[in-house]
Amino acid sequence: MVSSFRGPDATQKISKTYNHPVIKTFGEFEFDDARRTLKYRGTTLKLTGQALELLCLLLERPGELVTREEIHKKLWPDTNVEFEHSLDVVVSRLRTAIPDSIQTVPRRGYRFSESVIVQPERPARWLRRSLRYATVAILAALAAILFARSRYDKAVPHASSPPAAARR
Repeated sequence: MVSSFRGPDATQKISKTYNHPVIKTFGEFEFDDARRTLKYRGTTLKLTGQALELLCLLLERPGELVTREEIHKKLWPDTNVEFEHSLDVVVSRLRTAIPDSIQTVPRRGYRFSESVIVQPERPARWLRRSLRYATVAILAALAAILFARSRYDKAVPHASSPPAAARR
């Protein structure tokens, strides 16, 4: 299943929960939900802590407003921090990693402004190749067993038949 979002007025929304790992693609970036890694043109970017949590929160609802209160509850639950400054630092880190993707809605919150395409995680290429090789190996082994069995009956006399010397 591939879902996409194309701006705040889009009719198709992305589901907030997934039963399987997904890859979220926006621009030249790729975010792997399961591994929680962000890649730009195939290169993994270092993004950790609250910046990563904020990205996850924004990518769950692209084009929608994520309020400052939601961010506070998600990133700093039950802690007493200087929220305004801490949030500014985290948003700045995230904007450094993914420029022009986060809109500020003054005194209300933030919105992820990029189009996001959500796809199920593809199995690794080596896994698909290994499965092909294993299938061929199993089929070859079965063919060898069948061939050997058909030849074995001709080469080895059955126990129930008398030996050639006894038949004379």
